[in-house]
Formats: sequence, C-alpha cells, structure tokens
Amino acid sequence: MDPLKPADPTELGGIALRGRLGRGGMGIVYYGVTPDGEPVAVKMIRADLFEVSEARGRFDREGLAIGMVQGPRVAVEYVRGLTVTEYVTEYGPLRADLAAALGIGLTEALTVIHQAGILHRDLKPSNILLGKDGPKVIDFGLAALTAAPGELTRTAETIGTPVCMAPEQVNSAKDLTSAADVYSLGAVLVFALTAHYPYQRPTVPAMLYAIADASTPPNLAGVPEVLVGPVTAMLAHAPAARPSLSEVTEAMAGVLVASGQTTPFGPGDRLRRLAEATYRERPTDPPPPDPPRAKRPRLPENPSVPSVLVQQVADQLRRDYGRDALF
Repeated sequence: MDPLKPADPTELGGIALRGRLGRGGMGIVYYGVTPDGEPVAVKMIRADLFEVSEARGRFDREGLAIGMVQGPRVAVEYVRGLTVTEYVTEYGPLRADLAAALGIGLTEALTVIHQAGILHRDLKPSNILLGKDGPKVIDFGLAALTAAPGELTRTAETIGTPVCMAPEQVNSAKDLTSAADVYSLGAVLVFALTAHYPYQRPTVPAMLYAIADASTPPNLAGVPEVLVGPVTAMLAHAPAARPSLSEVTEAMAGVLVASGQTTPFGPGDRLRRLAEATYRERPTDPPPPDPPRAKRPRLPENPSVPSVLVQQVADQLRRDYGRDALF
C-alpha cells in the first residue's frame, strides 16, 4: 500500500481512505475502512473518464457484476496476500499438486460468476490473489452480462489481456461464452506452473496473430506431464472443444491423486494446503483496523419483572416437574 497523495480524497461514501492499493486503466483503488471497522478496497473512476458514457457504463457494469456474485472464491473485500503474478515472480512456479488445487479454487469462482449470468473476460494471474484462506478472483472491470441485450464495446474491439485471451476473444469481445474464461484459466495455470504464458511474442500484434492462428500450438514447456492433458484441453482453439468447469474440476482432482494423494483431499484441506504454501503478506500491507468497540446496553437501575410473567414461568415449571414442586 502506498500513502495517499495530496490530491486524493480521504473519505468516499462514508468510508475512510487510508492509502493507495493500485491504479489501473479505469481508475484508482484505495484501501479503506468502513465505520464498522471492516477493511475494504474502494475503486474510484478516473476524473477524465467520468464524462465518457462508455467508460461510465463499464464502471457501472463492474459494480453491478460484483453485486450479483456471491462466493468464497470471489473477492469484494480487501484481501491480504500476493497475486499469482507476484508469487511466481518472487518464489517460482507452483508444484503440480498446488497448481491443481489452485485450478479447483478458480473453477469454483468461475462457476459462481457464470451462474450469475456473467463472464469475467479478464482472468489472469494479476487478478488472482493468494489469500490466507485460498485464491480469490478480483477485478470485474471487463465483466459482461451474458443475458444483456446490448454490449458496451464495439464489435471489432479487442478486450482483455492478450497473454490470457482466448482465440475468439482476439477477434471480438462480442458473442463470447463461458469457454473463453476456461481458456483464460488454462493460461493462468500455464503461468503458475512455468512462469511463462502459452503465447509470448515481442509485439502485441504478433502475439494476437499467434493466438488466433489454429495451426500455432501453445508453448507448454515446463508443464508437468500430469497436467499437460488437462491444460491442453483448456487451451483448445475451438471453444466447443474445451472442457466445462465441472470437467476441469474432475481433471484437477485426478491430478491430485496422481501427485501422491490416495484420494483427492476435501475442500478445506485443499485450500489450507495451498494457502500454507503460498500465503505471503506484503511489507506494505496496512495493519488490521482496530475493531469497533461494542456498545453495552444500559440496564435499568431498578429492573422489575411483571408479576404476570413470573406466574406464567412458575406454572410452566410446575407442569414440567410435577404438581408437588416446592415453588
């Protein structure tokens, strides 16, 4: 976290802002604390984009998407921990079993997102936080409502991050299906396992051409053999050839068994082992906010109980314990 700059606000919507978490194409993300003491991430649209109807529409859509998605693997709160990009860059690629556990956690997140009628469209290592209780998917800036009657992007516009972009997304941001997010998940796993992406070229146009070319295979060098099959399937050029999220989950569970697990351990153990191996707090993480003091209810100085209530309680006790009770 970086300190606030002189031009930054110190409060938004009743939330006290304590520092800057990052800056993106749409705006600035701040670390804030609610009046109840909850740490949150607050995103504010750039001033120069506020009057641009398309940018405002996309920002509003992000807020709508976040409100529609509820799940433990989707972050709407401030999460401590490194992104997959930061972890792999500093500590190296993940083992096959940890990558499989990461894959299962991300399929859980994408399932919740898709069930809400939303496509993420920008799943990438820097949008995945390795939190204390497992991976969290963040940043819905490019999310699309699958049932929306219109789209805020032009037909020929390319939207997303090229290194994790599905072939069909290279040509257009329209008419995408959940298979596009499955492809991005495969690209994330390649990076998590190898520190490189399926397609990397010196220039963005060359990279997009390689992704869109069905005859150019992805670079899977360094991917453990046990994961080559599942990752290859996720990176299939044709959307219809890619597995469903449930099939990805099943394949990742099989990887866990092949990696030495006699049975695929349960969700709690899976996430615990992944978190134990990958959770690292940043030196710049803000300290946890002080919990708000609970207000103790004031009791009357001379409390009294209505006599009719005393009689009702006594009668009930007599019925429960017998007529000869001494009360």
